Amino acid sequence: MDKLTVLLLHGLGGDRRGLRELADALDGVEVVVPDLPGYGASPPLAVPHTLENYAAEIERLRLSLGLERFVLAGHSLGASISLVYAARYGSALDGLVLLNPVSEATGLTAWLGKLYYRIGSWLPPRAARFWLCSKPAVYLADAFVIVTKDRARRRWILDMDYENYRNASVPAMVEAFLSYFDTKFGELAASITVPTLVVTGTRDGIAPVDAVTTLAACVPDSELVIEPGAGHLFPAEDPTRAAELLAAFLPRVALTDTPNVDLGQV
Repeated sequence: MDKLTVLLLHGLGGDRRGLRELADALDGVEVVVPDLPGYGASPPLAVPHTLENYAAEIERLRLSLGLERFVLAGHSLGASISLVYAARYGSALDGLVLLNPVSEATGLTAWLGKLYYRIGSWLPPRAARFWLCSKPAVYLADAFVIVTKDRARRRWILDMDYENYRNASVPAMVEAFLSYFDTKFGELAASITVPTLVVTGTRDGIAPVDAVTTLAACVPDSELVIEPGAGHLFPAEDPTRAAELLAAFLPRVALTDTPNVDLGQV
């Protein structure tokens, strides 16, 4: 039986560490967890950080790793990139997993987010970094998305995000977020031909149930899971449950016993 590789992509403002527990909980598969360009140890792209350009970079990574077949899984921004990748470069995919995919750039939350990041794009570099990446900015952003009552985990996520945002590329964050508004997610989803798992939570205000349900309905071969009480940071807040869902999906493509791999950069 061919070896199964799962490539995991993190969300906006994060790095590979946010998905490390999820990756470690997956047995019997090879797991590759890179830092997306502009985050962690990966330098920014030389072109705008649009979802399309990120998808092209994932294809470059696949080729550099020599992956003939693989399963692509992403969280938040990583899920949106994964969706675009599946539509544009999906011939090498055995399966697709979208965790809390951001797919509907409408409504008050989306409008406020667009205004927030648009202001960041207008500011001089130092002011933009303070506006988007200062401790007060990160604290307020995390207060909106963290739902776990586990104080230690809340502190771990917040401390990790303080460091992540301090090191992240501001243009990467701004350009990626604004790219949501130029992406026709429904049309792209309709062209996906591989088995797809779509997950969100009842308390996710960024990838709300209605929007994710609509997205899943566009994918011809999709399975939708709505986790009661889960928020937008579901894979970081409850990695064990996220791994259970992913592991239950993988038999649709095949399982083998291989080690995990952690890549520091794309």
